[in-house]
Amino acid sequence: MKTIVVPIDYSKHSRNALGYALEIASLTGAQLVLFHAFYPIMPPPASLDTTDVIAALEEGKARSLEDFGRTTLTELGKENGRLDVYKTIVIKAGARMGGSYEMILEAIKRYEADLVIMGMQGGGAISQALLGSNTISVMQECEVPILAVPENIPFRPFRKVVFATNMRKMPPTTDLEPLRSFLLPFEPELKVLHLYRNNMQLATFDPSAVQEQVEQKLQGLALDFTYDVRDNVAEGIQRFIQEQQADLLVLIPQRHSFLDRLLDKSITGKITAHPQVPLLALPSVTLKNAQNSSESMAEA
Repeated sequence: MKTIVVPIDYSKHSRNALGYALEIASLTGAQLVLFHAFYPIMPPPASLDTTDVIAALEEGKARSLEDFGRTTLTELGKENGRLDVYKTIVIKAGARMGGSYEMILEAIKRYEADLVIMGMQGGGAISQALLGSNTISVMQECEVPILAVPENIPFRPFRKVVFATNMRKMPPTTDLEPLRSFLLPFEPELKVLHLYRNNMQLATFDPSAVQEQVEQKLQGLALDFTYDVRDNVAEGIQRFIQEQQADLLVLIPQRHSFLDRLLDKSITGKITAHPQVPLLALPSVTLKNAQNSSESMAEA
């Protein structure tokens, strides 16, 4: 892992995301790129060159972001007793004028990010659908893993991880290397969870072949597989997280329409509305490319 992009909006949850980024960078040796997307308070005067004005605004915002990064690094370093460690981390800053969703995706490509760490703020499904959720939107489009961090949950090492997935919808070509690479430095116990929606699914699907493939793709990690029947998958995942006292949840989010989100059909949306632990979202392309179609997973 070489580069971690951290979108910053100066809120408490983005500050906490930076705390996670500092810890992960100290473990992996990655550089951090702080990124801020903005709109100007008022449009530039017609007499000025718009391109020059935008460039000046972006430069000024980037300087402010650098100041924020240095200040926050010092504060968190003193709070955690890790200031000397944090000071060794390379931190850069960038700002672009435009919508957060579009600019974050652009920054991920421009800086060749290996990981994105974003703040995650809870909210109901209707508010997510109407107001939009940058975190969920970016998860569904991003081609690198995204670690979504709840506002009030400080960093702790990922010792026990739950990977909730629909193994019925996992083709043999599914790429799990991003998950393996992310988790290896933490040496966690990885609980792979598959939930059947009803007893008919339980009777008609044998997961043994898929389990063997997953074991091969995640070599080097301590794996444990759990199969259960839950009619409400989101609640089943959340309950399993509590039972296992997990430090991290892993999902593969899929695209959902406005109506799906409004009706709260997205499992990712339900879980991020009431986050219990950080969420690592593997790229949707993980399954999309493997299936060679736009068919969504039934569970996410």
